Amino acid sequence: MPSPTPPPGPGLDPVAAVRRVRRAMSDLTAPLEARISPDGRQVAVTVTGPHGTGVVLAPAHGPAVAMPAVTGARHTPRWLPDSRTLLLMRETEETRDAGEPDGAGLPVLTAWDTRTGVRRDLVSVPGAVEDMLVADDGSEILLLVADDGAERDGMNLGLPVRLGAAPDPESHRPGTGRRRLLHGLLPPSEAPTGPRPAGPVALRDAGPPELTVWNTAWRGGRTVVATVSEDPLPAGYYTAWLARVDLTDGSTTVLHRPEGQLSAPALAPDGRSAVVAEGISIVAGRPVVVDLADGTVTTTSAVEDVTWLLPDPRDPARLLTAGWSGTGSRLAAVRLDRAAPGGVEATVLREEQAVLTGAGFRPALTLSADGRTAATVREAPGEPPQAVVAPTHGPHAWAWRPVTTPDPAAARRAHGGHLDLARVRTRPTAWTASDGRTVHGLLLDAPAVPAPCGPHSEDRDAPTPPPPRPRPLAVVLHGGPSWQWSAAHAPADVLGLGPALAAAGWLVLLPNPRGSSGYGLDHARAVVGDVGEGDLDDVLTGVAHLTAHGAALPGRAAVLGHSYGGFLAALAAARTDAFRAAVVVSAPTDWLSFTHTSVIGGGYERTYGIGDAATAEGRTALLARSPVFADGGTGTPTLVLHGEQDRVTPAGQAHELYRTLARRATAPVELHLYPGEGHEFTRPDHLLDAATRAAAWLTRHVTPEAARTSATEGPDDHPPAAPPRPDAATPTEGPDDHPPAGPPQPDAATPTEGPDDHPPAAPPQPDASTPTEGPDDHPPAAPPQPDASTPKEAP
Repeated sequence: MPSPTPPPGPGLDPVAAVRRVRRAMSDLTAPLEARISPDGRQVAVTVTGPHGTGVVLAPAHGPAVAMPAVTGARHTPRWLPDSRTLLLMRETEETRDAGEPDGAGLPVLTAWDTRTGVRRDLVSVPGAVEDMLVADDGSEILLLVADDGAERDGMNLGLPVRLGAAPDPESHRPGTGRRRLLHGLLPPSEAPTGPRPAGPVALRDAGPPELTVWNTAWRGGRTVVATVSEDPLPAGYYTAWLARVDLTDGSTTVLHRPEGQLSAPALAPDGRSAVVAEGISIVAGRPVVVDLADGTVTTTSAVEDVTWLLPDPRDPARLLTAGWSGTGSRLAAVRLDRAAPGGVEATVLREEQAVLTGAGFRPALTLSADGRTAATVREAPGEPPQAVVAPTHGPHAWAWRPVTTPDPAAARRAHGGHLDLARVRTRPTAWTASDGRTVHGLLLDAPAVPAPCGPHSEDRDAPTPPPPRPRPLAVVLHGGPSWQWSAAHAPADVLGLGPALAAAGWLVLLPNPRGSSGYGLDHARAVVGDVGEGDLDDVLTGVAHLTAHGAALPGRAAVLGHSYGGFLAALAAARTDAFRAAVVVSAPTDWLSFTHTSVIGGGYERTYGIGDAATAEGRTALLARSPVFADGGTGTPTLVLHGEQDRVTPAGQAHELYRTLARRATAPVELHLYPGEGHEFTRPDHLLDAATRAAAWLTRHVTPEAARTSATEGPDDHPPAAPPRPDAATPTEGPDDHPPAGPPQPDAATPTEGPDDHPPAAPPQPDASTPTEGPDDHPPAAPPQPDASTPKEAP
């Protein structure tokens, strides 16, 4: 006969489970980017962890190496053609306190001889380096640099660039805070076989004057292709155009003015054409090819959601692309062929439910000089992120093989969080919206974990297992809106609450409503002029679908969202009674005030057709779509979490929502501001605190039966607070407003390094197949793994 399963006891406390998973996610040491050497023999892996960011070497054709704990702030590795010298950026507290007029507080360009271990500082850079490009022959370097005080978008934390202490007072003037190009020559080695560069590097401002550069392509010489705008604020990104920049005088020529936004430019090896992806906001779009000789622009929709593209080194007439495919990734080749339908022939090379990422947190690859080997970072449900390599041709083409393995010590430090996470399964789901549109998403749950409320009985004597019981539902909304949920190991947007709540017994829906990437540009643009309408209906019909099919408990749903997802969550809480609780993180809540206070205001809301503050009609539209003026529901308990220093959705947006709801007094409301945080939370103690508050809020208002188990906490629930590191911590959340020009910027409040920043040179390693590390490179390693060699970290 049926025997009841007891309600969750102390060991099944849902809030404690959320805390364990959140701590495990913060403790993870993971690769961010994989750069393969020109000869295809080594991979430089940018690794981030709870104590900083570093660069580790792994052999491309040897045993996988275990990722070590890293400290400091080193990033943006770029190989020179000799496949021996690695350029990278570093910033340390030592640099800030050196007292050097031309170097204090500035990041340093460093050359690392990976054969001998010798590292040489080449030059202090007067700004935050957002991208580094090396000429094909290794004789020149081009840096994309953001000036001190330059504003950054949600993909880059929504905090301004800081090369030292924050100014007092902080001043703003039109035209300041630009992003510009710095050019330098790399001195050759005096010895025929010596590494390059042999001496210091002098950098000069290469312009373009009066313009801001958002991303760029260059292979050496005088011609640069870049996306540029007049407005130096991130709002300018939304009106940027593709230009040719002459490095001799900084002059520009317009190549292409897009309908949307541009990203990932690249140049053909012969310099005769440029390619770029055109889409909306966080660009996952369509390839655009520009003939640099006659100016012809060709756009193709034969392949969609492209985030990276490059002419194939083995066949320059063929374009290699990487991008999204639903919740997974797609690699494809595009050939311009007049005989093909539409003049384009596209071939899918590999498509899978996995995420391939580069420095911009989107699908991207790096290739060896001959194009025969590719490298990237890959993760999938049940598979933590790892650096991987694959041949691009032959019988094993695009079959990824790991060159790194997870940090073995992380699981032992996570107090069970990794075990909780391992119980979570990820499944695709789909439903039909009110207008007939098919909407896709992901479902997360942990079948072995009891739900925090609802029926808990099962018949242990039955010959077959009982059907799954309905669970309380958490709908977690991504930002953008042109970001999307993907088949990651542990989707980390919205404070990482998706996998954390699933591990605590919730059913979690990660929807990709209209406006999301992964389903073609038309789907991404379907929200333009319809913000908060069709996309909200997509979410609500998803809830109704899961409830009707018995997966979700009726009347036991919560909605959570970050940035644009937080806007949708706040709107749903105000307009409907579909949810018993809402959690709103870093959200725009008043589009009119947003227009005048956000660093993307004036660009973002016009791109999405929300309204134009320059007209009376536009101002009315902005207010009509704002959660602070929305009504229709009877009141939803709402928790508001926000970074105090957020420049993308300023903290005033959180105050407006809180005060509006508090004055209405129809439901409980709380606001919590986190000092030092921007659009994304990065401090582990803040992430843990915010996730705990969110889990407790949902427990209190959605599953009060489980509230009694969350009354106490164990001694390990509050780890020591980490120092502020908004730029070097793990990028734990899906970004929002547009893609970065380069990798994470360690330019504000980076962790300190000790006097061992310059360790003695390591013994020679002629083939670098089994790199070793010096005693000062990083903290003591975990016990050796049977199948892992030891990596070498940049000194």
